[in-house]
Amino acid sequence: MRDLNLYGISGLHQYVDAENFGLILDNVNAKYNRAIWRQFASWGKPTDDREWKQGIKKTPILVRASVLGTHSEKPQRSTIGWEFYGGTLPQLGHGFNITQDDMIELRKNAKLADMTFGEALTDSFVLNSDAMIGGVHSELSYMVMQAMSTGEIHDVAVDGARYDFKFQIPDENFMKPVADWFVWENKGDAANPDWKLVPNEKADVVEDFLTFQKYLTDTLSLGVDHWKLSKDLLDRILLHPSVKNSYLASKFGNNYMNINIQDGTTTINHDPRIKVVRTEILNWLHNDMKVWPFQEIDFKSAHEEDGKRKADAPAFDIHNLVAASRAYRPFEIKCMNSILKDRNKMGAHNDSVRTYFVEDRIAVQNVWQDRPMMNIIDCELYAGPVFNNVRDYGIATVWKERE
Repeated sequence: MRDLNLYGISGLHQYVDAENFGLILDNVNAKYNRAIWRQFASWGKPTDDREWKQGIKKTPILVRASVLGTHSEKPQRSTIGWEFYGGTLPQLGHGFNITQDDMIELRKNAKLADMTFGEALTDSFVLNSDAMIGGVHSELSYMVMQAMSTGEIHDVAVDGARYDFKFQIPDENFMKPVADWFVWENKGDAANPDWKLVPNEKADVVEDFLTFQKYLTDTLSLGVDHWKLSKDLLDRILLHPSVKNSYLASKFGNNYMNINIQDGTTTINHDPRIKVVRTEILNWLHNDMKVWPFQEIDFKSAHEEDGKRKADAPAFDIHNLVAASRAYRPFEIKCMNSILKDRNKMGAHNDSVRTYFVEDRIAVQNVWQDRPMMNIIDCELYAGPVFNNVRDYGIATVWKERE
C-alpha cells in the first residue's frame, strides 16, 4: 500500500551518519582540487585571529566603504580616500534548505523511481552541496583574480557592509605604455554613435613589452619573469597590427609590404598570400624578441538573480598585464578557525546535527528543524587572500574603458 502521509519522512541525519556525511562532502569537494585559485594561492594555516592583514612584509591592507547608489545593481566606488584596514576577514558562505514542499516532491519522485525517500534525500543533499561548496571556491577564485590583476578587491561584504580593499603594491610598480594599445572609435555618427574598441596605430606593443621588462628588472630589480594576462587581452595583442607588422618585417623583410601613400598618410598592409599563425607569432615574441612567457587566464564566474544565471564581470582585469615570479605562488589564503570547531568538541545538542570541516577549514553543518519542518544545510569560511610579497609584482594598464 502506498504511503500517503509524511510520517515516514525525516531529516538527513536519519539516513547519513557522521562518518558518511564527511565522506560525501570530501567527494564533492574533490572536483574542486583544481579550482583556479589554487594555481595562484595556497591555504594559510588556520588561526584564531580574524584580522585581515598582510603578515610577511608587515604591509597593511587599505579599505574604503562602497556607496550604495540609488537604483544601482552594485555599490558605487567611494570618493573617500583609502584608509588602513583593521577589520575582519570576510565571511564566505552558502546554504540551502530542504523544506516540507521539497520533501513532498522528493517522496513522489522516489516512489516513481523505485527509490527510498532516504536515497532521494541523500541525492538532493549531494547535488546541492556541490553548488554550495563550489560557490565558496568560486568566490575565492574571484577574489584572487581581482587582487592578482589590479591589487584591489571590490564589493566584499564584511559584517553586513560592503568594502573595497587595496593591497599596498608600491606606486612605482604600476606602469602604462607611451600610447594605449587600443582606443575607442566611433563607427557611427554623432546622432547614432557606435563605439568600437580598435587597435591604436600609434602604439608599438613589442617595444612596450621590452620597455616594461627592462624597467621592472633593471630599474626596480624585481624577480619577475613572466606575464599573466586575460585570454581576451592576449587575443587582441596577437591581432594588433603593430605586432603582425613587426613579425612579418622580421621574418620576410620589406618584401611582404604593400605601401600606400595618399594625402600625406602612409598605410602598410602585408601581402595577403602570407598567412599569420598565432603559434608562430607567440614563438617569435618569446624566442626572437625575448618577451617573457605568457600565462593566459581564462576564468569565468556567475551569480544568480531571480533564479537565473547571470555572468559576472571578468574577475581578471582585461585591461592589465601582470608581471610576477614563477618561483612562488603570489598569494596565501589567510583563514580563521571556525567557532563551530570548538563547539563540535563539546558534542552535538541533538542527534540531528552533523558538522564537518572540508579541508579542515570550510565548516558545513546540517540541522533538522521540526516546525516548520525543514532540513537546513549551510557552510561558512572566514578567509581572504594576502600577497606573499606585495613588492615583487608589476601591473601595466594598456587600455582603458571609454569615459
